[in-house]
Order: sequence, then C-alpha cells, then structure tokens
Amino acid sequence: MTRSISLCLAVTLSLVGMVFPFLLGAHATGLNQSILMLMMLGIAGAFIHGAGFRPAQPWLRWLISPAVAWTVMLVSSGLLVSMR
Repeated sequence: MTRSISLCLAVTLSLVGMVFPFLLGAHATGLNQSILMLMMLGIAGAFIHGAGFRPAQPWLRWLISPAVAWTVMLVSSGLLVSMR
C-alpha cells in the first residue's frame, strides 16, 4: 500500500515539478531553485521506494523510507506554495 502511495506522490509531484519552473517565470530565485532541488530528492526517494528497491545498508533503508521521502516532498511543496 505504501509503495503505491509513494509512486503516485512521486509521479504527481514530478509532473508539477516539471511545470513549476515555467510558472515561476521571472520570479525564479536561488531560494526557489534550492527548494525545488530538495523536492526532487524527496521525489527520487519516493520513486525508489515505490519501485520496490530495498537497500542492504540500514542508513540507506532509513533514507529511502516513506516517512522521510513523504516528509521532504510535503514540506518542500508547502514551502514553494507559501512562497508563491
């Protein structure tokens, strides 16, 4: 269940992330780009988790967990929306 949620969130936010820089237009700043990078890291973690990859190292398993990936994605998305 969490894998499908991770995959759906990652696909949705990656589509928004591809369109969002064009929505920023002239208002693109370094801070916006940094938050987008953070959001893309969360999306990458959600894609990895959603695809079913299970790393052997415990620290990587923790880093790719849905709790970390979802938190990073949602916090960075909230920051981008609040800055708009």
